[in-house]
Amino acid sequence: MGNILSSHIGLRGLILSFVLLAVLGTLCNGLITAYGVQRDALVHSALEANRAYAFKVASSIDGFLYSVNERLKYSSQRLGRDIANPALLEEEALRLQAQDSELNSVLITDPAGKILQAYPPGVQIGSTVASTELHAALKQRQPLVSQAFTAANGKLIVFVSQPIFSPAGQFLGLVGGSVYLQQRGVMHSLIGEHHLDGTFAFVADGNRRLLYHPDQQRIGEVLGWSETVDIALHGENGTLETVNYRGVPMLAGFAHVQGSNWAVVVQQPRAQALAPLAKLMRDMLIKIIPAGVVGFALILLGVMLITRPLRALAGHAIDLSAPNATAELSAIKAWYAEAAAIRQALVMQAQHLQQKIGTLNAAAETDLLTGLGNRRAMKAALEALDASQQAYAVLALDIDHFKRVNDTFGHDVGDLALQQVAQVIRDCTRAGDLPCRAGGEEFCLLLPNTGPSTAKEVAERIRSTLSATPMKQVGTLTLSIGVAYRSIETPTAAAILKRADERLYLAKENGRNRVVAEDRVPS
Repeated sequence: MGNILSSHIGLRGLILSFVLLAVLGTLCNGLITAYGVQRDALVHSALEANRAYAFKVASSIDGFLYSVNERLKYSSQRLGRDIANPALLEEEALRLQAQDSELNSVLITDPAGKILQAYPPGVQIGSTVASTELHAALKQRQPLVSQAFTAANGKLIVFVSQPIFSPAGQFLGLVGGSVYLQQRGVMHSLIGEHHLDGTFAFVADGNRRLLYHPDQQRIGEVLGWSETVDIALHGENGTLETVNYRGVPMLAGFAHVQGSNWAVVVQQPRAQALAPLAKLMRDMLIKIIPAGVVGFALILLGVMLITRPLRALAGHAIDLSAPNATAELSAIKAWYAEAAAIRQALVMQAQHLQQKIGTLNAAAETDLLTGLGNRRAMKAALEALDASQQAYAVLALDIDHFKRVNDTFGHDVGDLALQQVAQVIRDCTRAGDLPCRAGGEEFCLLLPNTGPSTAKEVAERIRSTLSATPMKQVGTLTLSIGVAYRSIETPTAAAILKRADERLYLAKENGRNRVVAEDRVPS
């Protein structure tokens, strides 16, 4: 302790030297940090709001297209049974236009593109459609949402169609409807006007042609370049700080419309998103300065600073068994000799205590029979995986007919068999995987940073290895395994474990000694 005391500056010489620097440094650091935090928060908030709005619009468009396709599909089935019936053709055209007010027109053609019926009237029945997009739909003979094109009537439209097949499978033509883009209609209803703080949305098709834009004059324009549109058309959803065609920094959210390969972009000028920051910092400075002056005066008046490190050390000395006690003690600014000596003694004592606690915790998280992790270890690992938001997979494993082993050979032999099965599972896992015994003859294997294909391979390796490994006194045992992964449907540990158990039950029901990684067992 004598060496420690002699290596530090005396307490009295430090007080007056550090008072002014501490106050000014704290004030400047606080302002700089607050500015950075608030700026990042505003940018993040704007990006997330735009992403959520773009995703909502894309989902609405997908829902609309799905609804139209379902109604067209119903009509195509009716027409397929009696397409030669003029009354039925007229009835379906009228019904579709009446049900789908969003469809500006309805068209029914034969396989060669000859118009059999149209609504509203005005199209010559018996004429042949000239649109390459409609001929493409006839050629592909499958449900189709066209890219934007200019129709014979001069209007910019999108055509949604369904093929018509007879009950015998003969292609009879198509039924479809068009959405006019350059007049207020379904796009305006789905997207709505959203110009708050300069935020606006636009929609482009796979050819980068604008299907919707707040500036009505730009609808139909083909974008020469748009980073957000290009990324969305590749099937991605997300956010991006970018620059628009005028060189203005923008905060954009984008989403992909799966049913039509369209891109939805919602963006806002970065300057407008950060507009509240200047006033916020000004208000903060006005409030901080008086408090800083008062604090500086109080610091100069007393020597209570001397007690600050001592009080911090005393507070941590109460619970040296806390997991982060050593780090917190080391972080304490023991800037004079006496406090440094006390801190060193407490750190050494906390480290010694943590070593003892670590040994006890390891024993508490280990299954005594198999040496694998127990349920406590599994729960802690799942909480850590969920907190980190990383991808992972879970294997639920159960020994088939294990009750027969206990009933036939006794529990001592059953315990030995459990140990041997645990060893097989351990041998088949990779570094970083966590095998656990969930209870009885049930096991669980956690696979961090693992996708579906790799998880299934690990499960199959365990199953095949065990089925080919004779057990002492027992013979050959087998495992049924259910595999689940972290996904949108199963975002939490509880949901993933439930899904893994469901697939384990499917493996049991379908013959045991198998791996099930899908909702249905392959036949």
